[in-house]
Amino acid sequence: MSETISSVLCGDSWHWDSLDANKIQFDNDGVGRLICRYELNVWIAAEFDWKLINDNNLSGKCIDTNGDHKTGWSILSLLGIGARREVAPQELCKFDIELTLTTRRIKRLGDANMSDYRLNEELLTEDAFRPKRYHIRLEKGKFRTPYDRVVDPYTPTFTLRLVFDKSPYPAREEWREAQGAPDQMRFWEWDTFCGRQLK
Repeated sequence: MSETISSVLCGDSWHWDSLDANKIQFDNDGVGRLICRYELNVWIAAEFDWKLINDNNLSGKCIDTNGDHKTGWSILSLLGIGARREVAPQELCKFDIELTLTTRRIKRLGDANMSDYRLNEELLTEDAFRPKRYHIRLEKGKFRTPYDRVVDPYTPTFTLRLVFDKSPYPAREEWREAQGAPDQMRFWEWDTFCGRQLK
């Protein structure tokens, strides 16, 4: 199936884990959402502004997202004998974006009212809200999220993956107090997100 880069980028949430806890989502109107949470803790639930850099009609370029790649799963791995392997990714395209995290708070995550939480600018320095440029690689294949690859081999798989040159989460020096959860979780190293979950 041929799709434009914009429709692929904006058509789904991109997940760091399959728990739907940590993700990035781009909208066609140049706004997006960045969420960073674990269990009952929420550190970031903010909107961001974004745009393609040096677009040159890149947003309208068609790419083949058809999932006709070999799965790489063996019958032994499906039975739990041996490790499930992922397929070597196929690069679809590379592009640059500018992303500016804002103090616009996401109002709700599920049933939780985010006005009840200490997050975003209360935890981050002003530098976290400055425009930043990212180089992104879009790949297709059969992937598990970075979290799931380490924690649980029996989790959903995805057909697309975004790989950032650096994490869209703020760098360590952009946290007011990095000691504790940020240092333990190392959010600033999370640079890979999966989309289009396989049914």
